Amino acid sequence: MASGTFEKTSLSWQLQQLSQQVGEWLEGLLPRNASAPTADILQLPEWLLEGLFWLMVIAAIVWAGWQLYRLLGPYLAEFWQVEQVDDRTGVAPSPQHTVAEWLQQARLAQQQGDYQTACRALYMASLQQLNDRGILVQQLSRTDGEYLDFLQLQNLPRPYQVLIQTHERLWFDQVTASADTYERCWQAYQEIERS
Repeated sequence: MASGTFEKTSLSWQLQQLSQQVGEWLEGLLPRNASAPTADILQLPEWLLEGLFWLMVIAAIVWAGWQLYRLLGPYLAEFWQVEQVDDRTGVAPSPQHTVAEWLQQARLAQQQGDYQTACRALYMASLQQLNDRGILVQQLSRTDGEYLDFLQLQNLPRPYQVLIQTHERLWFDQVTASADTYERCWQAYQEIERS
């Protein structure tokens, strides 16, 4: 007898064994009638058992992947510096703009009667100013609520709160900005510059 090489195990054999074990387990769950012959017991086709097995494997992988994404998503977004795009304008707010650029954008928007964009530009100018002073690191992932909490801990002036709360109402509560709204934001910004 010639001695040859052979595989002791393989992936397909292991899957076949697992499929057979799952089939036997399913057969064990089905009620058995003691008087009925064993040939009449419902036999599930092997392809169906294998399909159910793969469906469960895929579902477990998708579930585990989703859980990892939910757990690591915020960290990965910050690591890759994914820009968040504003739904209304389709533009990602950029913390690289200078305070002067934000103020210029506010003036242009105000002249065009776009008070919503003008108020947002003043809000962004105030955040950029805090960032430039080293008081607050501006991050796209932060919410207005987080900025407010930080400002309250730092005992910073009320005008910051006016700008942030106005931004929150305009952009997330779908409130329309008016000339009066812009004027309140402009006065708040001027108070910030004076302080």
